[in-house]
Amino acid sequence: MNGKKIISFLLTAILVTTTISLSGCGNSDPIIPYKLSLEVWGVFDNTKDFDGLNAVFSKQNPRVTDVIYKKISNNPVEFEKELIDAFASGNGPDIFFFNNFWFKKHNNKIAPMPKGDAYLIKHKNEFVDVVQEDFFKENQVYALPLHCDTLALYYNKHLLNQAGITSPPQTWEEVKAQTKTLTKIDEFGNIEQSAIALGRSKSPGAINRASDILILMMLQNGAILNVPKNINFSKSETKGEPGVSALEFYSQFGQANSDSYTWSNKMHYSDDAFQDSEVAMVIGYPYKKAQFKKASPKLNFEIAPVPQLNLKNKVNFANYWGLTVAKNKKIPPKSKYSNENRIKEAWAYISFMTTKPTGSNPDATKEYLRLTDKISARKDLIEEQKNEAFKGVFAEQALTAKSWVVPDEIAADEIMVEAIDAVAGGESPINDALDRATSKLQAIWR
Repeated sequence: MNGKKIISFLLTAILVTTTISLSGCGNSDPIIPYKLSLEVWGVFDNTKDFDGLNAVFSKQNPRVTDVIYKKISNNPVEFEKELIDAFASGNGPDIFFFNNFWFKKHNNKIAPMPKGDAYLIKHKNEFVDVVQEDFFKENQVYALPLHCDTLALYYNKHLLNQAGITSPPQTWEEVKAQTKTLTKIDEFGNIEQSAIALGRSKSPGAINRASDILILMMLQNGAILNVPKNINFSKSETKGEPGVSALEFYSQFGQANSDSYTWSNKMHYSDDAFQDSEVAMVIGYPYKKAQFKKASPKLNFEIAPVPQLNLKNKVNFANYWGLTVAKNKKIPPKSKYSNENRIKEAWAYISFMTTKPTGSNPDATKEYLRLTDKISARKDLIEEQKNEAFKGVFAEQALTAKSWVVPDEIAADEIMVEAIDAVAGGESPINDALDRATSKLQAIWR
C-alpha cells in the first residue's frame, strides 16, 4: 500500500506540473502551445532570395512550421493595389514590404513591434537615421528595412573621356560647367549629345525620377518638407526660398535660351538615351545598374555620388522598403493561436531578417544583400559595403539620406511633375507653379 500511495502521489505531482506549464504560469516555456505558418508578400525580390533564410528561421522557431514568400509584382502600384484588395477581404499576408512613404496612408493596416518602445534605442543606433524618420513613430517600431536606396550619378565614361573630363562632377556647379563641354547642338538647334538628363519630366523628353531629383535639390537647399499638413517650399533651414532655387536650377537644363541647355522635348526617354550613349549622365537608384548592363552590355559606365550643393553638408534622397506586420488577418477555424500570437511570431521573423544576429545565429540581412546586390540600411554592414566599388557609393549616401512626409506618394509625384513641366513648357513662372503644387499637396493632407 505504501508503494501504491507513493506512485499515486508522483503521478499527481506530474499532472499538476504539466497543467501549470500548459497554462503558461512558469518562467520557462518548454511546450509548444500552437503552430502556424507565415506568409510574406514582396515586390521586386524573387522567391529564391528568401527560401533558404525562411527555412533557417522555421528550424529555429518551433512555433512556425514554415514561412512562404510570394513575389506579387515588379510594379509598386500593382503591389499596393493587391495588398489593399487582400486586406479588404481579410486574406492578406502576415508580413509585407512597406514603402518608406506609406506610413500616413497605411498605418491603420499595420501592427507595431510588441513592446517596441523597449527596442527604440537599440534600433536607432543600428539603422541609418532616415529609418527613424520613416518607420519609428510614437515610441513604436512599425517597420524595419532590409536595404536602403538613394539616388546616385550614372555617367558614360567614354563620353567624359572624349570631352577631356577626368572625373564626374561632385557639385551642381561642376555639373553646369561640364554641361557646356559635353553638350553638342547642331546648326538647326537639335541636341546631338546631351550632358545630363535634367530640365523636364514627362513625355516628350521624359526623365526618370524627375520628381525625386527635384525634391533632392530642395532638401539640399535646406527646404523643410517634413511638416505634415503645412508643406511650404519657401520654408528653409537657412535663408532664401529653397523650392524656387531648386526648380529654377533644375529647369535651366531644359530651356533653349539658357547657357546650360542640354535637354529638350525631342530627346528619348532618359534611360533609353543613356543606354544609347545620347546623354552622358543620368541620376538613378541602384537597380539601374543591372538594367543598363542588360540593355547595353558594351556600355562603358560608372557610378558616382549624386552631386551636392555643399560637400560639407551632404544631403541624399531615400526611397526604400521595410518589412511590417499586418494588423488583422482571418485566423483559420479551430486554430490554436490568436491574432496576437500571429503578430508576435511575424515580428520575430522580421527581427531575424533585419537586425544584427546574436551568438552563432546567421546574419540573414547579410545573406539577403549578397543575393540581391542591394545596399544595407544597417550601419555595421554599411561599414563593410563602403569598400565595395559599386555598393560603396550608395552605402555612404544612406548615412546622409532624407525623405519627405506625404500622405500619398503617387499623387505627390504627379503634382511635382506638373510643376516641372509647367515651367519647362513656359506655361507658368516658377513661383506660380510652386504655389499651385503647395495648394494641391495641402489638399491631399486635408
